[in-house]
Amino acid sequence: MLNNVLTISAIQDLPLVDIHVHLPGTISPKTAWDLGVRNRFISIEGGQWRNGPNSLQLNAPFEHYSNIFKQPIHLDDKMVPINLEYNIDYQSFKSFDHIMATVQGHRHPPGGIQNEGDLEFVLRRYMHDCIEQKVFYTELQQNIRIAYTIYPELSAQEARLALYRFLKGKIAEFAEHGIILRFIHCFNKTQASLSDNSTHNRAMEASEWIKEAHDAVPDVFVGIESAGHEKDESGWPVHLKAGYEAVRGIGLGCEAHGGEATGVEHMMDVIRMLPITRLAHGFQVIEDEQAIFEVQDSGVTLVMAPLINMKLGACLHTITDENGNMVPKSKSYGGTKSYINELYQHPFFKLIRDYKGVKVAISSDNPYMAGRSIQESIIALAGLSAEYPFPEGVEPLRAHELIQCCLNGIDAAFCNDEIKQAYKNKLADWVKRHMTA
Repeated sequence: MLNNVLTISAIQDLPLVDIHVHLPGTISPKTAWDLGVRNRFISIEGGQWRNGPNSLQLNAPFEHYSNIFKQPIHLDDKMVPINLEYNIDYQSFKSFDHIMATVQGHRHPPGGIQNEGDLEFVLRRYMHDCIEQKVFYTELQQNIRIAYTIYPELSAQEARLALYRFLKGKIAEFAEHGIILRFIHCFNKTQASLSDNSTHNRAMEASEWIKEAHDAVPDVFVGIESAGHEKDESGWPVHLKAGYEAVRGIGLGCEAHGGEATGVEHMMDVIRMLPITRLAHGFQVIEDEQAIFEVQDSGVTLVMAPLINMKLGACLHTITDENGNMVPKSKSYGGTKSYINELYQHPFFKLIRDYKGVKVAISSDNPYMAGRSIQESIIALAGLSAEYPFPEGVEPLRAHELIQCCLNGIDAAFCNDEIKQAYKNKLADWVKRHMTA
């Protein structure tokens, strides 16, 4: 007999796979603060803080590095900030993107990460998070271009090779703690990249770097990802196609973002045009049942992060039916934009219950930057967070559904079958401990 009710203690004991995590999104406000102090954007003197002697570039989205935090900032008697939070506006992708770009720093350096020591500092803290949350396998997304920031004394190719070797060392360090870490090259596909290269050229450049990494230091960068707001036509999939096909041609993983902003039509263009095996978010597929069946037939896994969707303004296109209910409907059939304001309203639940052939996985996306850790996300989806209540009669995530999402996640991971089976063995042990009544 199986116990299908999740508890916080059971979730905290669950071995986790987190396949869609942006590296800058792992930087907590406290870590971002510490980076600001390390790089002299922030000074602490006489029990007070002030903006430090070093400045951001004139074209940076903030005047001061400290503007990434909500004000006022108070320090305790040990000079540690109290209740530090990022200054991300509700339902504002732009404010989120500005903070991410500033903390990471490679778009308009200098930023929070300026050298190898800073990157090691960030990864060490992420490793401790993984240990605490029992993360077994994780894929971090990072633009290889950061190599030019942290190794400015080297030529472009030497800097990239130095980054691959450095990250190989971090993979070994994570492995000592039972955590399998891999990286995905993620580049901004829109004009927000501040690059003079076209999206096509950036996608081709990405494929060349991925091949370079694969040849020089194998099993570090295992795939490609493109990010950025969907409404920017410069980043539409037609411009990405050749680069993605080149990556698929060398046998490495392909993922893309889609179905989180402009509608199911754009999402399906991504799936039809790019050789992807998984899609980040994709919840707007609920707007068109035929699209759902097409996703099911394609075998593409939808990697969802419902909490950050709501924070950044997740929307569906809907119509009002004869009973006055809001029903998902694509823009092509008259749907208009409406925000998802409650977790239980997120299409995640309907997709995993009414369309069981669709593969859905759960990931954290940006655990500290507008999102939550994967463990906290699962606790919320299971109806165990006071912050995200479920009304009476609405069923939260159940254990058998969570297990299927976990299996979908490891099956979609860009790793070998040996790693996948090792995780499935751990998951089976968890089922014996927590689901067998």
